Amino acid sequence: MREILTKCGTCRRRHKSAARLLRLSALLASCFLGAVAVAHHGTAVEFDVNKNGRIEGVVKEIWFKAPHVRYYVTVVDKQGQPVTWDIQSQSPINLRRLGWSKETLKVGDKVIVEGFLGRDGRKMLYMNKITTTDGKTVKF
Repeated sequence: MREILTKCGTCRRRHKSAARLLRLSALLASCFLGAVAVAHHGTAVEFDVNKNGRIEGVVKEIWFKAPHVRYYVTVVDKQGQPVTWDIQSQSPINLRRLGWSKETLKVGDKVIVEGFLGRDGRKMLYMNKITTTDGKTVKF
């Protein structure tokens, strides 16, 4: 039977097309999975889990998107100058499970945020705890 299939030109072309399609599918799948693996990283890549920080400031911008929710908070430094901190948190799904939503914080809200400091002195914080001006405290 195999001899008949290999001698038939139509069958041979279909076999080659199917093989090409399978190789292309495997290539695309490996590219996609590789991109997903590179896109997500552990907290320790950007933050020093051994250094905790605390900032007080005003929410300037909100990104309630995957992979991590981000808040940009303006803090007044020791010289009286405004400095924007990049505050990262868990995924939107995890926050929603804790009762947190996109509307929980609004631009202009005053907050106190505690968490892991960014590596290399970057103005970043991975949020472990937040307190709003109404006194509500949430630990993550």
